[in-house]
Amino acid sequence: MTNKEIKESIENVKATLAIENLNINKLNIINGEKYLKGQITSQEAIENITKYIKSRQLKQ
Repeated sequence: MTNKEIKESIENVKATLAIENLNINKLNIINGEKYLKGQITSQEAIENITKYIKSRQLKQ
């Protein structure tokens, strides 16, 4: 994917989540960009997101 296509994909995801009253944070955007650029695997992206969620749960 080109950088333009990646940015458009991320914007589409943000818009879709906004409809559901959900937000996307910078870490999610970074993971999404890395995945779409082929820099990380889908498994690595899932692991990163899982670690983030668990760390947020511990803070609550």
